[in-house]
Amino acid sequence: MKTLSILAIGTALLGASLSAFAHHGFAVEYDRSKRLTLVGKLTMVDLENPHGWLYIDAKDSQGKIVNWALELPGPALLRRNGFDQGIYETMRTSGEVVTVTAYAAKDGSKHAIGESLTRADGKTVIPLQRGGGFGRGQRQGQG
Repeated sequence: MKTLSILAIGTALLGASLSAFAHHGFAVEYDRSKRLTLVGKLTMVDLENPHGWLYIDAKDSQGKIVNWALELPGPALLRRNGFDQGIYETMRTSGEVVTVTAYAAKDGSKHAIGESLTRADGKTVIPLQRGGGFGRGQRQGQG
């Protein structure tokens, strides 16, 4: 009985540690000191669980178009923040130029975590993270 209890506790601890490892935190992958502002056109969005992805073609410092992959929260949170597949399709098909704030990946790749998206009208902000983009964003239609 004692061996079975020890085995059960060990299995539970292993499961908890693997779950924590699989769901990484912000600080593990992204650099809070490397805030980006990307201006360009959306090329694709993948609203899936547990994280979605938004792709944007933006110019780098030499004027070359670079496709950035931006990690997003899951679709339920994005919908609550005013961003859904319909809004994305409108922006993509119209060729609307958007501004996205994000935090760069620590590895230097063209990968970041999205903070907020501002539409071409300059007023519509769609928070891309819980709590309005690390405390700085606002819901669509506000401001």
